[in-house]
Amino acid sequence: MSLRIVVCVKYVPDATGDRRFADDLTV
Repeated sequence: MSLRIVVCVKYVPDATGDRRFADDLTV
């Protein structure tokens, strides 16, 4: 799960990434 969180943080700056990884953050 830690790896997923790190990936989300890296994609946070990207609007598209934030939307796609929004599910991961919720989980």
